[in-house]
Amino acid sequence: MKSIISALAIYTVAALVVGGLAGLAVMYSGIFNVAATVEDAAPLKWVLVTTREAAIQSRAKAIQVPELGGTTQVENGFRFFRQECAMCHTPPGQVGTMMSKGLNPAPPPLAGLVEDMTDAELFWVTENGIRFTGMPAWYPTHVDRDLWDVVAFMRAATAMKAADYEALDRRILPGPQH
Repeated sequence: MKSIISALAIYTVAALVVGGLAGLAVMYSGIFNVAATVEDAAPLKWVLVTTREAAIQSRAKAIQVPELGGTTQVENGFRFFRQECAMCHTPPGQVGTMMSKGLNPAPPPLAGLVEDMTDAELFWVTENGIRFTGMPAWYPTHVDRDLWDVVAFMRAATAMKAADYEALDRRILPGPQH
């Protein structure tokens, strides 16, 4: 029995060494294309999306969500979105910008931002950003109130049509810069 355990330990260490060397070979050979124009293979995309979703869910659990949806809050969130987010997260009825078309993974349009995400998860993503996606962290430059405002707007915009967004855009003055 002792010899079986010793053999397994040796094979495990050997496998780890070979795996580590293979990883280093991939890293330093340049074989993995990091260009934003390359579509990830389905298994890699699954690993990345699953990892991202699990990380967001795990970290957002402790966030206490305030009451959301007041008119002023939604309007302030709209201003934030229009200024900081619309260049990547395409508003209803608009076409993607050069910025949004050049990102990989592609940012979801406004209508898709809240799908399958709680308000706490939306806040966490807005606050912290997501590495390797182009989604910035907004907490270094914005207070929580601003971030909750944009979450309130995103939630209110779930059923928004192009005409609704355009009417809001015409009605809401630029207001304070975020």
